[in-house]
Amino acid sequence: MGVEVIRAEKDRLRKQLRADRSDIDVATSNAIVSALRLFLDSKSGMFLFYRSMSHEPNLESLAATIGWESFLITRTPSSGPLSVHSATTPLEKHRYGFFQPVEGSPEVPINRISVALVPALAFDTAGNRLGNGLGLYDELLARLKKNCLRVGVTAQRYVLDGLPSETHDVAMTHLATEDGVISL
Repeated sequence: MGVEVIRAEKDRLRKQLRADRSDIDVATSNAIVSALRLFLDSKSGMFLFYRSMSHEPNLESLAATIGWESFLITRTPSSGPLSVHSATTPLEKHRYGFFQPVEGSPEVPINRISVALVPALAFDTAGNRLGNGLGLYDELLARLKKNCLRVGVTAQRYVLDGLPSETHDVAMTHLATEDGVISL
């Protein structure tokens, strides 16, 4: 399949998923958090996570339970790659509605991340990820250490049988849903 065909299919899927997307309910988020808590219990290092929007599982209680000092979050600049910061840093609201570290917050070296918890519009059973199309997470994921675990976090209804992928797309090593965390 040619690159243009793959990109067109990704765009079609994004439009469809955005139109069909509904908010993730509290029970689903709580089940995902419980599964991730068990998974992370045996892991060391720093955990990258995200501040959710309404259509993404909310992981705030995970950080509160394990300890905010173990978590890192990204900052989305007006241009350039995502930067990584302590989850305990002061936050501001991004124009897309999520919270991120304030401008000027100290950056944390990306090689400190041992597990990256990654949101998306959808994932497939091979670990492919369909993001919002800006490529910011793909670029970040490509910079992670090779042994860093990449965990796609979503509701089970957004795990599809297959997704189109390109050579720059970085596959997940695990998926976390309300049904548990699985290795891919």
